Amino acid sequence: MVKSATDKGFARVVLSMRITQASGYIEPRDSISHDWIERLQSWELAPFLLPNGLADPSAYLDMLAPELLILTGGDDPGLGTIRDCSEKIMLEYALAKNTPVLGVCRGLQAINLHFGGRLEPISGHVGVEHAVKFAGAFSELYGAGATVNSFHESAVAVDGLARNLVSAGVDERGNIEALHHRSLPVAATMWHPERSCAPAADRSLVDRLIEEGAFWH
Repeated sequence: MVKSATDKGFARVVLSMRITQASGYIEPRDSISHDWIERLQSWELAPFLLPNGLADPSAYLDMLAPELLILTGGDDPGLGTIRDCSEKIMLEYALAKNTPVLGVCRGLQAINLHFGGRLEPISGHVGVEHAVKFAGAFSELYGAGATVNSFHESAVAVDGLARNLVSAGVDERGNIEALHHRSLPVAATMWHPERSCAPAADRSLVDRLIEEGAFWH
């Protein structure tokens, strides 16, 4: 039985990382926003990081025994082979182990691509806030709608959603802002829970993923 995030079990959460270049160095580096670390600790969760370029990411994940995997944001899928590979293995590991997954921004895009969906370019969604309307199980957590942050240049249109994924929230243009798998414990948001203007109910989403898995059944 996975320990509840709400009973101070300090569930183990593993996050993917982006690859960045430090100014003045020709040296690729893994990086993660401090916002993620602060947010997860405030939710009484224990953050762990998955380095890019590991020889055997699955063995590393086995050692950590995560109760939730988070595919974080930053850049679009397809722009960096090493990170794409790391996150593909993370997702395949989670599906094989029935470990819950939360995709965030790029993570939502990667999940949609993994299950056969597609992306399309979008403008006016970087560094802004906008409204989202929720449906199904997400409306039980978030209500009918909320204002969220936005930092993406690739969108998932309704007709670009993978067959086994379900739309749980849309923006004013009808593009997918939240989704979940029909039967597996995989959910995603296009907004960033770790940043400002994120709905307070994001914690409930994470808690229920850890406690129940695919709670929308």
